[in-house]
Amino acid sequence: MNFVSKIRKKMPDIIKIDTLIGKKTIIDGDISGKGNFKIDGTVDGNITIIGDLVIGDQSVITGNVSAKNIIVAGKVAGDITAKGQLCIKSTGSINGNQACGSLIVEEGSNVTGKCDITGNEETALPKEEPKNFEETVE
Repeated sequence: MNFVSKIRKKMPDIIKIDTLIGKKTIIDGDISGKGNFKIDGTVDGNITIIGDLVIGDQSVITGNVSAKNIIVAGKVAGDITAKGQLCIKSTGSINGNQACGSLIVEEGSNVTGKCDITGNEETALPKEEPKNFEETVE
């Protein structure tokens, strides 16, 4: 069973991955988009997704991350904002503040920073929607 199949069992909101950034990909700059993303590569920049985001276990992200639901199995050095659920897998590492509607932290993960759990999706929204995106994922 692959990683995405395991995630789908725990997070049924992720039906499909619209965009995949492969493990050999290195991006130096910000990423923004709509739909469900999975990042297995390296990103040096902010990530703003209208949809769900999976950060794979080989990923290294340096920058702030914002999405509806976020699964972190890799490394993130930056603040994370999840409108809904933030799930930190046992292989996940976060060095930054987190804001989310709900939180799941697996044993073995490494988390440094302040965490605000609102219990309410609306209050965990990023303060500003990404430019050029008029629709939101419900």
